[in-house]
Amino acid sequence: MVSPDQVALNPFWFNECLILTMPTGKTAVNLREMLQTVREVDAAVLSYHLWQSRMAIAQPEVEYPNDFAIWAATSLQDSRLAEKLSVIDPFGFEDMEQVREALAEIMEEYMWNLPSVPWARPGYEFHFCEASTVVLLRPRIVAGSLSEFRSGLANVGIDSIYYHFVDARWRLRKSKTNDFSIWIRDSFGLPKLVAALQGIDVWFYTLEGVRKAIMDLIDQYMEKPL
Repeated sequence: MVSPDQVALNPFWFNECLILTMPTGKTAVNLREMLQTVREVDAAVLSYHLWQSRMAIAQPEVEYPNDFAIWAATSLQDSRLAEKLSVIDPFGFEDMEQVREALAEIMEEYMWNLPSVPWARPGYEFHFCEASTVVLLRPRIVAGSLSEFRSGLANVGIDSIYYHFVDARWRLRKSKTNDFSIWIRDSFGLPKLVAALQGIDVWFYTLEGVRKAIMDLIDQYMEKPL
């Protein structure tokens, strides 16, 4: 059993980040144009619309986890297509080319069975963007123990939650791994707590929801060690 106040050999440094968004000038007004552009754009554009946009704009309380699914639901008024696009987990693929192919395959197969191509109303076009992630290596909060880590989670900005728990999954090339889980595992062991953290489904939470889910699991451990 690990005490919440046991000090780790290496502390955890909560980094901050900024997402700098840039429009590409490309748009799609219907599903055929969306498919064609998804096949052609840089991988950075797909990254933005699959997960980086969660930091670039205020997160709406929506049912769908990426911009493509949101557009299908709100602009094309097609919840069935939105649900199909929602199943894409980019962190479960080896690279963005595989993600691109999965997105294109869903759209192409869906259109094949439609009598006509779905169009968006004027003003509801899809605008393609890309972004750069700027990491601010001037951490304000450092945690040496699990209790300090819990306190840090409560006080950092959502940009830190995004960087360490969401974006880290692509950076580390492992769909469930994140900076928080790695630090807890390497510092204290706690395989059950680590597994529980890795089991959090980031696609169906807002970033504040992700923060709360992590804190709840740590609270449960500190109250009753796993």
